[in-house]
Amino acid sequence: MASNRNAVDLLNGYPADPLAFLNDAFRTAFYTSPVRSLFYDSDYVIRGINDAFLAHEGFDRAEVLGRTMASVFGEALFEYRKPALEAALAGERQCFVEWGMRRSTRDLLIRLTLEPIRSEDGLICGILLLMEDTTTLYELETRVSMHEEVVRQSSEAMAVVSTDFRILMSNRANAETWGLTAQEIIGRHVRDVIGEENFRNRAEPNLSRVFAGERVEYDFRLEAEDGSVAFYELTCVPFRGEDGVITGAAITRRDVTKAALMREELERRARQDTLTGLANRYALEEELQARIAKCARTGCETDACLSAFMLVDLDGFKVVNDLAGHSAGDALLKQVAGLLRSMSSGAHIARLGGDEFAIVLSGAAARAGELLADRIIATLETTGFDWEGARYAIRASIGLAYLDKDVFETAMPTVYDVINWADRACRLAKEKGGSRISVYHPGDTEIQARFEEVGNLRIVQDALANGRFELYAMPIAAIDGVSGSYHEVLLRVIGPDGRAFPPGAFIAAAERHQMMTRVDRWVVRHVLERMAEADDRVFLTVNLSGQSVGDSEFRDFLLAELDRHPTLHGRLAFEITETSAVRSMETAQDLIAALKSRDCGIILDDFGSGLSSFGYLRHFDVDMLKIDGNIIGDVANDPVQQTIVAGIVAVAAAMQVRVVAEFVEDARTLETLQDLGVSLVQGYHVGKPAPWDMVIGPRA
Repeated sequence: MASNRNAVDLLNGYPADPLAFLNDAFRTAFYTSPVRSLFYDSDYVIRGINDAFLAHEGFDRAEVLGRTMASVFGEALFEYRKPALEAALAGERQCFVEWGMRRSTRDLLIRLTLEPIRSEDGLICGILLLMEDTTTLYELETRVSMHEEVVRQSSEAMAVVSTDFRILMSNRANAETWGLTAQEIIGRHVRDVIGEENFRNRAEPNLSRVFAGERVEYDFRLEAEDGSVAFYELTCVPFRGEDGVITGAAITRRDVTKAALMREELERRARQDTLTGLANRYALEEELQARIAKCARTGCETDACLSAFMLVDLDGFKVVNDLAGHSAGDALLKQVAGLLRSMSSGAHIARLGGDEFAIVLSGAAARAGELLADRIIATLETTGFDWEGARYAIRASIGLAYLDKDVFETAMPTVYDVINWADRACRLAKEKGGSRISVYHPGDTEIQARFEEVGNLRIVQDALANGRFELYAMPIAAIDGVSGSYHEVLLRVIGPDGRAFPPGAFIAAAERHQMMTRVDRWVVRHVLERMAEADDRVFLTVNLSGQSVGDSEFRDFLLAELDRHPTLHGRLAFEITETSAVRSMETAQDLIAALKSRDCGIILDDFGSGLSSFGYLRHFDVDMLKIDGNIIGDVANDPVQQTIVAGIVAVAAAMQVRVVAEFVEDARTLETLQDLGVSLVQGYHVGKPAPWDMVIGPRA
């Protein structure tokens, strides 16, 4: 200890700077170092402390220098550290890492270094204590270590390939795919690992894109020597150096064999009818799409391009199902599938569902489609179906559509066009008695009319489902100086392209398929809701279809909706066609009475359109008659039409009913009708239909 005391005495000789005996470079490094540094002598008295230590601990240099370690840092901590302090004074360098124990170092991982300091004569004069915060470094090392372990243990293959196609890094999963260890694969050229063909066709082009800065993802199939197959998904991203320059590609490869095999099986099942083993509708649509694309490319100039699509619909299937049960029905479908296979070798045969089958013929066979259809019909009839001792007659109707030059003249058809063509032809064959073939031709008016009706029906269904209806309004002007003016509410369907369809395009289809009541419900509900927000001076007329007039449930709906808006009653009139009123006279009278009791007006529409109008007129309590447009015709120049209109006006006047004339297209017609005593007029001369918002403004 005496030698240590001499060193302390040496320090005490420099009271202004305890470290003055050291050279200037050391002192500068000591005081300015970012590492917290402290120097104490053999009596544990602090003789030097740097700025970093003072700043972190919040000490003042004057209150630390000359004090013992125990008095500055606490007796408990001093006793805890004393073995290490003594070992350092004995000449043994101490270095250890521990979590901080004081308030200023709590939650920090501290590296403490106790470095013995010797004087020029070799005696230990004190200890240099260095305190470093290694928390961040520790966390980084931990993350790196964990990352390395994850990469090493991952079941996903990982590798880094340099821009000269050599493997710079690989984990075990990647190496084992190619029968190598992670050490053996490093440095090898990708070509030598995966083979020349795989490198040239797959790896080289994709990696070249990555080296150019792209992220590349692709799948590939790998077949082993034992015949087993594996499927992989690869993700390749550019690997950059610290300067941002691309030095290679980081590759992750995932084994998706189980999922791929399952997907293949699901796709096979998704394309196959489970009952018959034939292709299903999805597979058929794919086949048709390929045929359409081929025809579009070649212009259907050769037999190789020509295709025929045949829809086979069994006529007697329901009888078998009803009499013999579903098991018999399934057996029949299998029998028909087998028969179609045997008669249509080389054709694409599918079951669309239920008792519908389809056949796609190509090339020369397509031209013989009608002959094949006749053979199928004849064979089904002669073969019949036997089940549990009973024999059932089986017939079929067939619709045939060709994919040839004619159908491409106007526009390229879709898959659904082709199916619909054959379906329309097949329905026509059924309507004519069944057990026959009908061929679709683009100019066939009979088939086209049915096709358009189905298209219009779909327009109505889509409008109801997706809210594609839009309200329009057309003015009805008073010309008698007494009556008030109205606007007739009209309906349009807005297509997906935003274009409005006129009512004639869909009303007939809706009426034929019993959908007008649903359409009328939509109109009534929306008219009342929007009218409640309109100006009080707006008076409207609303059309009711014949189906709605004769429907008691619609009557209840209409009255309930009106009762929800009692302030609108006096501003509303309902137009009922003469034909529907006469057809459902009792129901119509009941509806008219209920509407009149709510102060709603009644207009008998299309008056004089063919029935004995005057004879029925007295049965209905109406406010106005709207003369059928055909009667108006050329009333300005035709004395007969003038006489008819004058007669209607005279009868209406006797019954205190006003008359509305429609189809007023010019000023002369309007003047003639005014002279004849017509009260109100409607037509393009008065005003064209326009969207609701453009005609009927909001409440003033």
